[in-house]
Amino acid sequence: MNGALLVLLAITTTAVAQTQFPPQSLSMLPQKTNGGILFQCYAPGAHVVYLAGDFNAWANNVDGRITDSAFAMSGPDTNGVWRKTVKLDAGAYHFKFNMNGEGNGWFAPDSIDERDGDKNVVLHISASGEVLITSGRNPKWKPRYTSHSVLLACYAPKAHLVYLAGDFNNWAYNRDGLVFDPQFAMRGPDGDGVWHAEVELKPGRHFYEFVIDGDHWIADPNGEETDKEKHSVVEVK
Repeated sequence: MNGALLVLLAITTTAVAQTQFPPQSLSMLPQKTNGGILFQCYAPGAHVVYLAGDFNAWANNVDGRITDSAFAMSGPDTNGVWRKTVKLDAGAYHFKFNMNGEGNGWFAPDSIDERDGDKNVVLHISASGEVLITSGRNPKWKPRYTSHSVLLACYAPKAHLVYLAGDFNNWAYNRDGLVFDPQFAMRGPDGDGVWHAEVELKPGRHFYEFVIDGDHWIADPNGEETDKEKHSVVEVK
């Protein structure tokens, strides 16, 4: 009887957690504004949402509970979004959101992949004030089309070289997965740690990946789609 009750409680708790912490889309990523870094959180069912991080002493929480309204985000708007703008200098910062100020209300937005040991998300602010997400997911780095080419971008600030390999360049003539021909190297990194390549492609579907330092293959985190082999796909009309 007690065992059945425990299972029921566990199922109920899981269901509540899924409702309590809604997924955060890429449109909710922190972004640069004239007033500072804009943080956004989709939480239509919350009474209040707090922004807590190493830049504000973790909202002066006491045993995980937050009561100081100075750290509350504004909202929600008609779409259920809460917002708060914070002035931050260049550097790395760790943060979470907290719903309703409760000790069990802390959560890290799933739109950011980099986490520290306490599962706080990490964001980076460049010298130019741009927000950089180490996972490389950022709408502004999506493939861009011109009248005759496709512009591709890869966020890899710690890489020595990043290569572009695809069906349009014989997969960079790799040898057992290794790429070392400089003609396939992307330009970069720029001041934000982003590498770029511009390729002329014929109409149709094309498949590609980025190769970090010649041996670490990754799909484009901002690509339009991937095939069953996890290659990124671009389609030229």
